[in-house]
Amino acid sequence: MNGIPDLRLEYADPYSSLGDDLAAAEALAARSGDLDLRGLLREHWRMTGKPDELADRFVARDLGAVERAEVYVEEVERQFGRALGPGDRVLEVGCGTAALAAAAARRGCSAVASDVSMRWLVLARKQLDDLGLGVELVCCAAEALPYRAGAYDVVIAGDVVEHVADQGQFTRECARALRPGGVLFLATPNRYSLGLEPHVRLWGVGFLPRGVAKRYVALVRKAPYDHVRLLSSFALRRMLKREGFRVVIEPPEVPVASMRLASGVELRLVRLYNRVRRFRAARIGLLVVGPFFYVFASKGER
Repeated sequence: MNGIPDLRLEYADPYSSLGDDLAAAEALAARSGDLDLRGLLREHWRMTGKPDELADRFVARDLGAVERAEVYVEEVERQFGRALGPGDRVLEVGCGTAALAAAAARRGCSAVASDVSMRWLVLARKQLDDLGLGVELVCCAAEALPYRAGAYDVVIAGDVVEHVADQGQFTRECARALRPGGVLFLATPNRYSLGLEPHVRLWGVGFLPRGVAKRYVALVRKAPYDHVRLLSSFALRRMLKREGFRVVIEPPEVPVASMRLASGVELRLVRLYNRVRRFRAARIGLLVVGPFFYVFASKGER
């Protein structure tokens, strides 16, 4: 579709069939010529049936993705100990609007962006065209990446691991796609955060047993919660180490692009968090109850 290869072997989204996804993608593609990215994102979230409060926030979040992506890629470069550039092969998994792949392409990297939803790849194509960047787009599941072993120097997935149907298989596929010495970067919310759960904007969701959390979200938000499985830093470390990764997990500073989404009490808490995390002892505690993590998983050399 639109020149984007569809390499999905199955479609695991419990709320949308393959046919529904293709229909949504076609509808978005038909509007892409007369809507800007903001308008196309609004149309996307309208079609998903999200409440207006969440839809408006998600549009604002998506529009800030390019700015956040620069911060993420700079963190990957810090972990690598050098700048990324020509010769580096970068794969973004669960790309959404492909902001991370765009940041890599700006540096001259050979960048590929993949997502299981064709509708998101239509949105990614819109953003990449606006930015004038050449990034290969591929529709595939994160648990079945259609790439040879060791094809990439860096695999990046922002806000993805908590959504995949099989987190262990996702991790194995990322490990397989990386060359020895390559780095997997994940940005993901913490299950046991003391802040609002970002997908449903409710307090305390992660502290509840998962079955109770689903009922709580359904009662308050009138929305399903089966598609989110947040992990703690301990669960993330354990899962990645099973695949032979060397793992570093950090409670990072909340970037400016994300702070713009907060207001009132939430904004005051974010500012307090950014101050507190400067202290080493506090960062240890924030690995337990902080809002989100940067995860750097290095694949060992052969």
